[in-house]
Order: sequence, then structure tokens, then C-alpha cells
Amino acid sequence: MLLHGGCVRSVVTAGRTPAAEKAAVVVMRRQVLNAAESGESDPVASGLRAQMVNEPGNVKPRLELAAHYGKRALQELQLEHLRLAVERFPESREARWQLVQALRKAGLRREATDTLASFVQAAKGSADAEVLNLLGICYDDTGEWKAGEEAYRKALARDPNFEPLYNNLGFNLLEQGRTTEAIAALEQALKRNRGSVVARNNLGMALAQTAAVDDAVRHFENVTDASTAYSNAAAALIEQRRYAESRRLLQAALDYNPRNAAALANLQLVSEQDGQPAEIRWHAAGNRWRSPLAVLRHVLGRTEAKPKADSPTP
Repeated sequence: MLLHGGCVRSVVTAGRTPAAEKAAVVVMRRQVLNAAESGESDPVASGLRAQMVNEPGNVKPRLELAAHYGKRALQELQLEHLRLAVERFPESREARWQLVQALRKAGLRREATDTLASFVQAAKGSADAEVLNLLGICYDDTGEWKAGEEAYRKALARDPNFEPLYNNLGFNLLEQGRTTEAIAALEQALKRNRGSVVARNNLGMALAQTAAVDDAVRHFENVTDASTAYSNAAAALIEQRRYAESRRLLQAALDYNPRNAAALANLQLVSEQDGQPAEIRWHAAGNRWRSPLAVLRHVLGRTEAKPKADSPTP
């Protein structure tokens, strides 16, 4: 769904008192012992843990260790080290970024949002567009659309050339039911990156909420096959309970590909909702299928399809 900005590798460390440094060393040594007692045999992790003990004021080895655990699918260990990194290095943008992304991946959306929001608040207006974009995504994750919109607009004020913001703002506005504004934002996203599959799909979904379904289908067709494009547009109409129109789009999808599993599933869903039979009409001329676009324009005129969420692309 959401495009997310790439991670900027930056490390910020804060000064430590002698007592704090001593306590940190004790904690790190305990963690090294606990890992050894658990029977863990991992030379990479062992080397990074030793570096943590020797360099208690350096956040980098802890982040590398967390990333290593993440690659090994040891999620709890990854989160533990990232939380400790943020606790010990509260000004580290990279530690906060990695923790937020790991929390989102673990489905801990509330904690992710609160973690980043506190960082942005502490920055007192100096947070960059990439961080604000991620904050907007976090708010979208928790359904706090107004807060997400505010984060995206602050990010745009800081960097109006940061292309993912237009897609993410457009999706946010669409979820708020502000379709016209959403379309304008998504068109800006495509103006800056015509190859964006997420933005084009979202614009297609947005258009489906208006009266221009054929335009929506064309956007979908730019990123998938014709049958899937019609099925996606139909799915957008199903969400709006426009069942008669969705049936016509599904007929078009199945004219292109009568074995399209998604279209057949959507047709079954429509049948369950409107109580009409889940049946299709085969249009054949010799051995050729009738053009779905001709069916669409004849029945629906100019109608459109609406976007769908990615997640919050990170």
C-alpha cells in the first residue's frame, strides 16, 4: 500500500555519565552470559555481543546484532535489543527507525506509533520528512487518519519533492472519504513517478469511487492484465455496494479470462450480497471472446475504480 522512504543510515549518540556506563556494562555482560548459557552457537552474534561490552557508548553493534537476529527470524531477541538501544540512545534516529519498523512487522502497531511519536515530539520540529512520513504510516496503521494526514502535510512542508508522501497522503484522504482530494494527491504521485505501481493502483481505486470506472480500469491495466484489472475495479464497486455495476465488470473480466479465480470469487461474493445467482454469460464470436471494454462502455459509460491499501508501503 504505502510507499515508505528508505532508511537513512545515521547514528547519534548522547553523553553518558560514569555510573550509567558502568551499569550498561553490567547489563551487557549479563546478556552475554545469558546467551552463552542458553547454548547459542553463533559466531556473528558472539562477536557483536563482545563488541557491545567493549564499546558501551556505541549504538552500532547493538543495531547490527538486532538486525542479525531479525535475519535469523529471532523476533523477540531483535525487539529486545532494539528497545534497549532506544532506551540507552534516545536521540538515535536509526535506533528509533529500526525499532518502529520491527514493531510494525510484529503487529505491535500501537507501540510503534507511540515510539515514533515521542521521538518526533522530542525533536521539537526538527524531524525530517522521511521520519514524518513513517509517522503518518504508523497513524494510518492504527486508523488515526487525521493525525496521519497532519504528519504527511508536515512532511510535505519540509520536503515537497519527497514522492512517497503524495501516494500516502492520497491513500489517507481516501480512507477519510475525501475522494476528490485523494485523486489530486495520487495524480501528483504519478506525475513524480509514473512507474509507481502502488500509486497507480490507489488512483484506480479512488477513481472507482467516482463516475469514471473505465478510467480506473485503464490505471489498473497499466500494472496488471486486463482480466485482473476489471476484477479489481469490480472489487472496488463491491465495497461501495454497487453490485449491478460490479457484475458487469466481472462479466468483462471473465470474458477476458473465464478461469480468473479472483473474478470468480468476487462474483460469488456479489451473489451472497445481492441474492442473485453467481452466473456469467459467455460472449463468443467464433473462437474469439467479445471485448470486455465494449461491454463496459455500453453499460456503465464513464465510471471509475478506487485504490486499495498496500501498507502503509514501508
